[in-house]
Order: sequence, then structure tokens, then C-alpha cells
Amino acid sequence: MSAKLLFLLAAPLAAEVVEQGTKDSAPSGLLAGVARADISPPVGIAQMNWGSQTHIGGESIDPAGFFATALVVSDGKQKFAMVDIDFITSDGLEGAIARASQATGIPTAHIRIGASHTHAGPLLTAVKGPVGVDLGPFQKVFDSYRAAMADKLVGVIVEANSKLQPAHIGGAKGIGTINVNRRFRGSGANPPAVGRNPEGFLDRDLNVLRLDDAKGRTLAVLVNFQCHGTVLAFENKVLSPDWIGMLRKTVEQALPGALCLYFQGAAGNQGPVEGFTGDLSVAHRLGTILGHQASALALQIDTVKREPKFEGFVESTAYQARQYWRVTGPRDARLKFAVNRVAVPRRTYSRQEIAGMQERADNAKARVEEARKAGDNWKLYQAEARLRRFNDLLQMWKQPVEPGPRDVDVQVLRIGEFAIVAMPGEPFAEIGAAIKKASPFAVTLFCGYSTGAGGDYMPISEEFAHGGYEVERTLYNPGADAKIVDAGKALLAEVARN
Repeated sequence: MSAKLLFLLAAPLAAEVVEQGTKDSAPSGLLAGVARADISPPVGIAQMNWGSQTHIGGESIDPAGFFATALVVSDGKQKFAMVDIDFITSDGLEGAIARASQATGIPTAHIRIGASHTHAGPLLTAVKGPVGVDLGPFQKVFDSYRAAMADKLVGVIVEANSKLQPAHIGGAKGIGTINVNRRFRGSGANPPAVGRNPEGFLDRDLNVLRLDDAKGRTLAVLVNFQCHGTVLAFENKVLSPDWIGMLRKTVEQALPGALCLYFQGAAGNQGPVEGFTGDLSVAHRLGTILGHQASALALQIDTVKREPKFEGFVESTAYQARQYWRVTGPRDARLKFAVNRVAVPRRTYSRQEIAGMQERADNAKARVEEARKAGDNWKLYQAEARLRRFNDLLQMWKQPVEPGPRDVDVQVLRIGEFAIVAMPGEPFAEIGAAIKKASPFAVTLFCGYSTGAGGDYMPISEEFAHGGYEVERTLYNPGADAKIVDAGKALLAEVARN
């Protein structure tokens, strides 16, 4: 048989085995655009994220980089923007949101900025960092950085909006393994501490959404997990996105051409399984681990409906069924949005609690004097940090109590079979887990650290009896958690209605 005849026989057979994928689907009706901006801070900027640190300025930049990554989605009638930023909080970005809204026509209520919550990035505050530092010399650089970051946030939303194109979306749920409950239980005279509590509640849900363009090329991967960005602690002098930077980098290496957005979950009581170190390699290793776990999920996602169809038999050494994967149509990509400003109980303190904090502050002051007389600089530094903590709490607790509840925004965006729930502040993992469990959607992302009314830690009611950092500084009384869970469930039910 001639080579030419063999080629003619082989060509049609080879053509028949091409599997169908996203490129073979009808449009879903979803449009998506994604863009990224570098928001790396300057070396030397104030990095005051820890009360126990002795330095002020960051001395180098993590090669993983600092980014703002925006995703805009539309159904042709309405638009929504989601931005992932490497910063400790999303507070104070209302001006940038208003400017982005004016430039794009996207309503401000439809623009959400979520902070990755790295504790190794820039921060200027008298509450943390070395005690008694004059912040004046650092103010100008910090203000300039915040202004530049706001400009870039506006720009990245505008750019993502300009790149809208037909898209498809799919999702998957899995398990991440880099977090642990961080509410270490104290014993005896030792108070509860931020550390590791293997017996505490743990949420290891890892939720991933993938968006492809009409040709099947991945545009964006959304990763949602719950773990504080606190691998790098008071000894660290590297300006870093913490483990989140390597998570993104790992996902983007696995899916070339895609941009990864990380949306922090309900991490109020969830921390890294290994952390509180000055070793950057630990943050990179944990980020790489979760990045591979997220990538494995992303690569399994079908962004269109596909199934193997029986197309006859093939005579072979083993009698073979022909079952090639064929596209049956696009996935549901309808957009529905709902938001609720929830009134939750405001934190109040009894006279007994305030008296107890006053006693702790008085004892801390005495220990400062003892450390000063002993001539131990580290012991003195620790004593001064302890006194500052108690004095700050005492001042907060003594503030006149405003009447009425506090407002907290809870929002839900439905994208077809998937939902994204978001709220400000640092909710405990039990809150996010309860809302996700009740969701009628195939995959539900629960995001804290987002823009909107509210903020700070929101413990579950049962944790108030244990005390500790999050409970002592929360803005909310017991019962706030239940109201948020109820609101989240109701919003999910609302957007699930056809």
C-alpha cells in the first residue's frame, strides 16, 4: 500500500476523534473582561501590621508581586465588577469605586473590592508596629501609595470593562489543606491567643470558578478559600502578598494566559497551618500547595455542558465503544443580584467588663516598670506592647454607646449555576460555612473583607465566652452571626428564583 493511500485513509479517521469543547458551544449570553495592574509598594514604606514588630519599613519586595486584578461580567443589560487587591483591608476605597462607576457606567453597588488580607503589606497605624513611633515621616509616602493604588483600581476596572467578550463559566468544589483554626485556647493565667487550635472549627472548602472565552481559552480563575495572610509575622521585613501571591502564580502557570483572582473567605478564625514566621519560603510553599489544589479543580471544570455520546462500535483487539465527548449546549449564565443592609446588635460592655480591662491595663503598666528596671530590652518592648493593647481596648470600651444596631451589607451575585456571597470585615468560618451549606447553587463562594457597610471581626456567639483578641475588639454583640446567616440564606433563595 502506497504512502499516499495510507495518508488518505488516516486523515478522515484522525479528524473524527477530535473531541468537542467550549469552542463548539452556542453563546451563553455571558460577557467577561479581565485586567491586572501592578500595585507594588515602594521599598521602605511603613509595614506596621504587627504589635510585636521592632521595624517600621519593609526592606524588600516579594517577587510574587502585589496586584489588583479586576473581573467585569455582563449579560448585555447589567454589569458587575469584582476586584482582588493585595492589601490588608478594603476600607477607604469608596472614592475609587465612585470614579470607576463614573468612567464605566457600572453602578457603585455593582462594584465590589475584596482584600486578600495580607499582613505583610503596607500599613501605617499607631495601633501596631513599634510603640511610641512618630508616624509623621512615613505619612507622605503612605498617602502617595494609597492615592496611586486608588488610581490603579479605577484603571483596572475601566480596562476590564473595555475587554468584555463572549464567555462561558464553570465551577468546582474541593478541599484545601493549608489552614487551621487559629483560636488557641489559653489555660490558667494565660489568655486565649492567636495561634493554632486543631480542635477548633475548620472550614477547608476550596471553591473555584473558571471563565473561558468563546474559543475555549481561559480568561480568569476565581479561587475562594479562608485563611489569614499571616504566614509572615513580626520578624518579617519583606513586603509580600503572603501565601496568596504564590497561589495566584501557581494557578496561572497551570492555565497559561489566565489571570487568577483570589477572594478571601470567612477567615476570622482561620489561619495558616504553618506560620507566624519571618521565613518567606514558608509563605511561598503554602501558596504553592493551595495553588496546585486549586489548579487541579480548575483544569477539571467544563465551562459548557458536555457528555460522552455513544456513536457505535469499533472492531479492535478489545471490542470498543465509540463515546466521544460532545457539547450539548452552554451553561446557564444568567446574572441576578441582591443586597441587604442587615441591622445587627452593636457591641456593648458591662461595667464589670470595663473594670476588668482597667485592671489588666493597670497590671500591664506595672510590668512595664518592672521590665524597665530589669534592663531587658525585649521584655520591656513586650511589656509596652501589652500595655498599648489594653489601653487601646479600654479606650474603645469606654466610648459612649450609640443607640441602635450596626449595619452590615450582605450581597449575592448569581452567575447561572453559581453564586458569590460577599460581606465586609472578618466573619468567623462558621458563618460562611452555614451560608454555603444552605445554598441551592452548584458552587457558592463566600467572601469576607469586601467593600460595603460593616467591618472588623464577627465572631459566632458561642466564642464570646472564651474571650481573646477577636472577641475583645469586635464591633458586634452575640446574635450578629445568626442575623448574617439568615440574610445570606434569604438572598441566595431570592436570586435562585427563576
